[in-house]
Amino acid sequence: MEKNVNGFIEYLKEQVGEPYLWGGQHTRLTPENYKAVIERRESDPKHRAEAMAFCEKKFRAGATVLYAYDCSGLGCYWLYNLAHLYKCDVNANTMMGRCMLKDEPPKRGWWVFRLSGQRAVHVGYMIDDTYLIEAKGRKYGVVKTKFRAKDWACWGIPKVFEKELTSAPAPEPEPAPVPERFVEVIGGSVNVRTADSKKGRILFTAHRGDTFPFLATALSGWYEIDTKKGPGFITNLARYTKLI
Repeated sequence: MEKNVNGFIEYLKEQVGEPYLWGGQHTRLTPENYKAVIERRESDPKHRAEAMAFCEKKFRAGATVLYAYDCSGLGCYWLYNLAHLYKCDVNANTMMGRCMLKDEPPKRGWWVFRLSGQRAVHVGYMIDDTYLIEAKGRKYGVVKTKFRAKDWACWGIPKVFEKELTSAPAPEPEPAPVPERFVEVIGGSVNVRTADSKKGRILFTAHRGDTFPFLATALSGWYEIDTKKGPGFITNLARYTKLI
């Protein structure tokens, strides 16, 4: 295992699709124990239900073991338990304090943060100059998402990778990333909403032939898409949309 930025990013990519759990740090979940573990960790009934639904779907699909994380636990498990670059467990706010914050757009290897007041309450990890991996929440688990400055409060270079990220030669420029998949509207007109159900506020109406970059699939099955008005949700009913 490489104890550097490359090793960290490869580890992050391997965790995509794993569940989110409060306090999770490679927490082992099986069909036999996941309900009890989630009951202990998640005090909010809504969060508990979302975490259980995510795991149940994975197990029904054939998974035999899952490893759960929260946002800081995703990074700290590698930094503390695997690479031994940290000497103790840390939270998102401590991780922000161990970064050199910058004004310029974040780059590969940087960490990005959301704040509540002056404290960091969520962290994501840039895997290239456009995309990051984060433990997004109980409904989504660990996902790869596109960086949007409006979604994050600050970002910076982790001091643990400072020498690599500030003195190493810049990597060869890569072609601009292209979204891996799209959602196409195939039937009439469909509302794009702020949430993954008809209870969500309507952002706008999409029409047959419109296509949108695919971001994720919500537990309801609806597609999360990238639009000019920001992320939105659209029905996954086959007579209206298809994933291409």
